[in-house]
Parts: sequence; C-alpha cells; structure tokens
Amino acid sequence: MLERGGFHLATAGTRVVRTIARAPHVPCIRAILDHPVNSAGRKGRSLEATFRSDVQDPQLTTPTRWANSIRRTRHVDITFDGTDIVLGGQCRDLATVRGSAQVTGSASFAARLAADHRLLGLDVSEETNRTGVLVGMPVRSGFRVALASLLPEHHAAASPIYVLLDEIPVATLISGYALMYRGALGDHRLDGGAMRSDICSGWASDGYMMVNIRAHGKMPTPIGPPAPHLTPTDDPQAWHELGAVPPGGMRRRRLIDVRAGDEVEVFAMFRDSHVGDDGVEAVLHEYSLRAVVDPGSNTLTSCVATPQVLPWNECPSAAASAERLIGVPLGDLRQLVSRDFRGLGTCTHLNDLLRSLGDLDVLVPAAIAASAE
Repeated sequence: MLERGGFHLATAGTRVVRTIARAPHVPCIRAILDHPVNSAGRKGRSLEATFRSDVQDPQLTTPTRWANSIRRTRHVDITFDGTDIVLGGQCRDLATVRGSAQVTGSASFAARLAADHRLLGLDVSEETNRTGVLVGMPVRSGFRVALASLLPEHHAAASPIYVLLDEIPVATLISGYALMYRGALGDHRLDGGAMRSDICSGWASDGYMMVNIRAHGKMPTPIGPPAPHLTPTDDPQAWHELGAVPPGGMRRRRLIDVRAGDEVEVFAMFRDSHVGDDGVEAVLHEYSLRAVVDPGSNTLTSCVATPQVLPWNECPSAAASAERLIGVPLGDLRQLVSRDFRGLGTCTHLNDLLRSLGDLDVLVPAAIAASAE
C-alpha cells in the first residue's frame, strides 16, 4: 500500500472511497439517482484505489453539560425494509439547573417511504390528525413548506415534533449513501460533463470529485473514520436514549447547547454515520460550531464552524460561511440559510447545521429563564 497526497493508495480490485458532498438545493445523491446514463469513456486517474475522507477528526465525546443551560438533542435513524425507507427518531429538551436535570420537551416519530421518496406512512407522538395529510406526498422540494403551513404554531415554536419532521427530507436523501454502500445504485456511467457543478464546495467543477466523475463516469464511495461513542460514561443524560443502528443503517444526530449569562453561549454539532455489514459505525459528515448570542438584539455576535469529518480537499473552505450569520436575527436564520447559502462558498451539510440554529429563537429565552431560577 502506497501513500499519496495524504491518502492510502490500495492495490487493484478496490474502489476510490471518498465522502461526497450534497448540493445546497440540488442534493448530490438525488443528482446521481436522477442522472442519465453515459457510456462514453474518459481518460483519467484509475478508480481502482481506496481513499480516506479528507478531514478525519471526529469528536471523541460530548462536552459536559453547562450549569443553567438548555440542551436539545435529536436523532433520525435510517433503515430499510425491502425497497422501502424506514425512518425513526426522537428529540429531547433537557434543562440543567443547579445541578439537576429536567426534561422540558420531547417527541418521536416513525415514517415509511417508497423508493421514489413518497411518504407511505407517518406515526408521530402528537398532532396525528393534522400530519396524516402529509402521507402520499413526495418528500422532496416543497415538503418543508407544506409542513410549516400545516403546523404553523409548531413552526413558530420550533417544537420538538416540528424539528423532527423537518428532518425527513434530508434523512430521506442521505439514505442514498446506504444504497451506495450496498452497490444498489447500479453500474451505469454518469456524464460528468452534463452534471451541474459549482453548487457547493465539494461539487467544484475543478474539484477532485467532479474531475473523477468526468474522467470515469463513477461516483466515488465514502469511507470515514470509526465513530467515537458520544455519550460520556459519567453523564448518561448527555443524550436521550438511542438504540443500536443495524448493519446497513444510518444515523443523523444533532445537539444544541445554550447557556445564558451576560452573553448567551452556544455549542452545536451534527454527525451523519453509517453502520457497515461488520457492525462498525463510521462517520460520513460531522461539524461542530460555537456561537455567541446578544440577548438584547437577539442576534449572533460570533459564529465559528469547525469541520470534523468531511470528504474532499475543497470542503473545509465552506466553514467560513458560518460568519455570514453574524448580526442576523435568530428568527430569520432558517429562511436566510435556505435562500442564500448556495454556491462554492457553502456546504450542504454545514447549511443543515446553520439552519438548525433557528431553534435558538426558542432555546435562548428558555436558557435565560433557566438561569433565573
């Protein structure tokens, strides 16, 4: 095995293994699934190699809970039943005041989707009567708009059930990674020259991924580092209870910590992971973020994102986009990120984390109230 450019070059018979980045508004897994077949061959570097993800620094554990704080944790698990996609997740809000912890909100859901991403069934811990109308909808563009219109009070309150259901489109899309690992995406060639590029940092037209697609007509498959266990042994309440993910399944998990004072401190993170046939969980994408909120203006005064696990050389440059949220009212964060964070200076996975900071419009007042008790 040879070293080249910081990666391990394996012997023939294996594939290039690198993590892919999704487009901000045209997710890459969808682009690959929907793209026409191209049979033309191109000259370029062989795909008969194995490459690790470019950034491999997953968090080893979860930070200690702050005193007088609010912690929101949530996860969505992605598994399969035949060709159906099965989602299930939970969200929990935990207040830590004077050394004691109290659950202040929680929700759960389960969903089943067809291979074409139509919602076949949905069970939720509340609002059953209204959410039933979502069944039959394609979980693509417009689903989140329909959800906000259906549950306006939950949208405004960033309630646990709302933020869980808001995860359904992205969780459905990243399920494509599991299909990629299983080799279920087929062996057809992709026409890289016809594919839309420069839609995020990882999809740069002259970046490693797009160059390889144009050269070989194949989407590289990701391999990330083993996933450290995030729940500290000395704090079982650091996360809500999570079961095991079966081989072939995936998990998306998020955390937001908020501590009130003269300034409001924020720590947030997310991790996407996949469990291989050997039962080993590997990280696909991971970011962490630290921010400061001015409670007087209800805006961010600092926002720094740190890449933890990312696919390509080009991906980490998107971290600087987090600073664009400084000065933005918390209530405007979701819409701003969805509308304006596109192009080479952005990353879809980071965008998801930045968009989730919209929860702060509710969590900051809760943390201030907790600190006053």
